[in-house]
Amino acid sequence: MIKKLEIRNYRVAVVVAIFVFIFFPALASASDFFFNSTSEPIYSGDTFIVQLKLSTTDNLINAVEGYLSFDNNKLEVKEISAGGSIFSLWPQPAVVLNETGEISFVGGVMGGFQGANAEILKIIFLAKNNGIADVDFEKYSLLFLNDGNGTKTSYTVKPFKLSILERPAGLAPKDEWQPLLKQDTNPPEPFELIVDKSNFVFDGDYFVSFFSTDKESGVDYYEIKEGSGSFVKANSPYRLKDQSLRGIIEVKAVDKAGNERMSVLQPQHPEKIYQKLLFYGIIVVSLVLLFLGGFIWRKKRGSSIR
Repeated sequence: MIKKLEIRNYRVAVVVAIFVFIFFPALASASDFFFNSTSEPIYSGDTFIVQLKLSTTDNLINAVEGYLSFDNNKLEVKEISAGGSIFSLWPQPAVVLNETGEISFVGGVMGGFQGANAEILKIIFLAKNNGIADVDFEKYSLLFLNDGNGTKTSYTVKPFKLSILERPAGLAPKDEWQPLLKQDTNPPEPFELIVDKSNFVFDGDYFVSFFSTDKESGVDYYEIKEGSGSFVKANSPYRLKDQSLRGIIEVKAVDKAGNERMSVLQPQHPEKIYQKLLFYGIIVVSLVLLFLGGFIWRKKRGSSIR
């Protein structure tokens, strides 16, 4: 068993809690995780897609905290995509460690999901070496019911093995991922910016939450800009630097194909007009005093010369 990735920080815990504490009735029966790939045959040097899927025809599922492992001697992860996923809420991008062969993610869906053969995410692999490569959904992963109590439920996992063959002479490597990126010309879905604060998050400071989805290539990252500052990469929730909430907040969602969607939130506590007048009044008075000082100095200097 590989070590768990360190993604259980307070931000993820808060978002998982949001996912699982939504009031819907829950039914009790096992759910099935399984992998799927239509990329056969696979030769060393190929870039191909493996889908992680879920069938839960009896359960109403709210969220998954997933840990995957893969044979990093034969495989390398190039991308993780949530494009086309049943999950619309992702607190942060999936974490990939190619050096240890580990993937972790947290995803959820408002109102729960119940159905068969549903895609959770796509894993874009590069086949590095020949042989049999395992991809596993680790048993310490967590699946939550949509019952308002964050109840964990059981699941089964189907083993998945990939056969990577030696590349025939003269056969060019294939890449299943790039054509999908070229086809994606649409930006991520519109999304809201929600400013809030809680004693349990960021020591009670104001933060902004944001989630977008992208049905094709998936959201790659977010960037945020406060006031006249510059855009910086950010995850949701994001602790605001301007706790006065007097500046405009802009968040940009960028998908894997580079398409962008912007959401803008006007100042929550705009500067009062009297504050602006006072500021400009101080400037005017200062300029007048500076002018009078210069005038008096020049007059005295002229008198002394005579």
